[in-house]
Parts: sequence; structure tokens; C-alpha cells
Amino acid sequence: MVDQERRGLFASLSSAVLGKEKKADEIVIRPPYSSDLSLFHRLCPDCTDKACAKACEEEIIHIDEEGTPNIDFAKRGCTFCEACADACNMGVLSDKTIDFIDAKVEINVLKCVAWHRVMCSSCKDPCPEDAITFLGLFRPEIDMEKCTACGWCLSVCPAGAIEITSVTKR
Repeated sequence: MVDQERRGLFASLSSAVLGKEKKADEIVIRPPYSSDLSLFHRLCPDCTDKACAKACEEEIIHIDEEGTPNIDFAKRGCTFCEACADACNMGVLSDKTIDFIDAKVEINVLKCVAWHRVMCSSCKDPCPEDAITFLGLFRPEIDMEKCTACGWCLSVCPAGAIEITSVTKR
């Protein structure tokens, strides 16, 4: 009995480490162009062709195990090209007036090398909205009035200091 309990404990620990289980606080980032987030769970699981993910020119839209589209900024960001909206047959991505991703992007100053007096502007350079400014030479900040949460700054940060901290309704 004790061996089974130990195996169960180690199995749950290893699956958590390997990322096989969803974290309770995991932030799910949805594609732009939807004004009603409940549509993702109501309509997307019934979509058979998952056209939004196939149409994404940056290949950042992935379909999760529930059949809903999520954005992964690990390699690239969103160009707001509207291809996913054009491809969506379910009407979930239909509001092309939405020109941002519903997420809050922040710089973790404890991880940021610029905040530790190292010359770095890796995050600023790819930002299409010029939403990252520097206070002096070493303190980058994100202007959330300009930031569209496109994600281009996330994968280029050498320290992994730029984080999506929440999904917020703007």
C-alpha cells in the first residue's frame, strides 16, 4: 500500500514537472478579434477544421486538449494580420475592430538584466507599438496604453523577464 502511494506521489510530481498537468494558475491567452470570451468554450470545441490555427502566419495559435485556440509566444508574436479571423468559420473571431490581445504584459525587474545595469534593449527593438520605454539607460517599462500584448518582446528577452501576468478585460 505504501509503495502504491509513493508511486502515485512520484507520478504526480513527475507529470507536474514535465508539464503534463495544467497548472491552476496557468494563464490562457486567446487570439484577438473576439469580444465574447465565452464563445471559445461554447463554439470552438465543435469546430472540425481548426482553421484559425492553420491560417496563423506566425504559427502561434495552438489548439488545446479542450479544442479551444490558445496563443503561444515562445518563438514569435502576433502581427494582427486578421488571417485567423478570416478563417474562423464559427464566428468566434469576428470582431476585427479589436486590435490587441487581452493580456497584461509586465517586466519582472528582478530578472531583467537592464534593471541590473547591463546594457540591453532586446525587448524594445521588436515592439511594433514602441510601447517599451527606458527611464534612463537601464530601466525599461511597458506603457500599457500603447501595448497590444502582441508578444514580440517575450521570446527575445535573454533573461525571460517579460511575462504575461494576467488576462484582463480592457
